[in-house]
Amino acid sequence: PCSPQAVDGMIESQTPPPKASTGHSFKLGIDEAGRGPVLGAMTFGTCYWALDDDAAIERDQKAIDDSKQLSEEQRSKLFRRIREDARMGWAVEVVSAARLSAEMLRQKPTSLNAISFDATCRLIRRVLDRGVDVVEAYVDTVGDPDTYRDRLNRAFDGRVAFTVAKKADALYKCTGAASICAKVARDESLDAWVFEEPGVVDRGFGSGYPSDDVCKQWLRRTVHPVFGYPTLCRFSWAPAKLRLREVEDKDATAAAAAALPVAVSAVKWDDGDEDAAVANTMKITEWATVSKKKDGAPARKKRKRAHFF
Repeated sequence: PCSPQAVDGMIESQTPPPKASTGHSFKLGIDEAGRGPVLGAMTFGTCYWALDDDAAIERDQKAIDDSKQLSEEQRSKLFRRIREDARMGWAVEVVSAARLSAEMLRQKPTSLNAISFDATCRLIRRVLDRGVDVVEAYVDTVGDPDTYRDRLNRAFDGRVAFTVAKKADALYKCTGAASICAKVARDESLDAWVFEEPGVVDRGFGSGYPSDDVCKQWLRRTVHPVFGYPTLCRFSWAPAKLRLREVEDKDATAAAAAALPVAVSAVKWDDGDEDAAVANTMKITEWATVSKKKDGAPARKKRKRAHFF
């Protein structure tokens, strides 16, 4: 119910906790889900509550833990409890597979770590924009914890005290809650997925991880000769790119031997040649401008004015 497959952007609790409007200080946690899969969105979650509610929430929400240590059913139940607890606010930034591919396959690619950092900052700014006085943030690191913390400190001018750690979702309750929000949003996105591509109905894609044999077989079955994969797939991920090359190169030999059509068509882009051609083409302003006579050069004949002028 929280994340239909079409979502690409922010989803969040309807209102922040009531104490946000009375000037209480808050803490929040941030974690991500779906970094490894070749299919589906990547999600970034946050969960936050007032500092003076911390002890009570620690007591009442003991089951909250690193989402990777919980079953799908346990995560769903805990996310429902988070949504029903008025003391707790939450938000999830959903970055679709199509957006990941577009960002990472640009001429100047955006790295996955940069996408993650930007999503983290958007989540924190969104909570602050809702009038929540966030004074502490507990973040699961991307790369070196100290470097990541310094980047966050600069991004928020020291307004928030950041704690950045490896396995933060197992160390801090608010980060564990954030990981549950992120993971459930991703799971529900995959469960509710409806293909936009005509004729694609095969939902047997398994977990979406490239190491999953079910996922590998799905990639083989659904490849399109021109468009590659449905938008569910992250084209920028190495397993998807390698699979397309494998189909184009290795399978082409077998297909030719069996007199079958090749599964994937190679496309050659001539952007460079076109740019060179444009660079060597005289501009219309240059063509229309009469250049000055050079010393010793024969006089140029004056063109007769065309009748349509």
